[in-house]
Amino acid sequence: MSDAEQDQLLENFISLARSDQTLRDEIKSARNQDEIIAIAQAKGFSLDSLAILRKWNKHSDFSKPTWLGWFED
Repeated sequence: MSDAEQDQLLENFISLARSDQTLRDEIKSARNQDEIIAIAQAKGFSLDSLAILRKWNKHSDFSKPTWLGWFED
């Protein structure tokens, strides 16, 4: 899968998480990216760690909990 396809898959997973409070809470309780990848896989999203890293590198506001830059809360 290309980087662009992985990035889009990650964006789709993040969109799902933003609309599903239970999934969002599960992501927030994950201890590391491996646990997040496992959560994504359980939901049918085959993410790789580089997609998460590329998304994380775009985040710049570290003044509050970041949740990988995915959520505002």
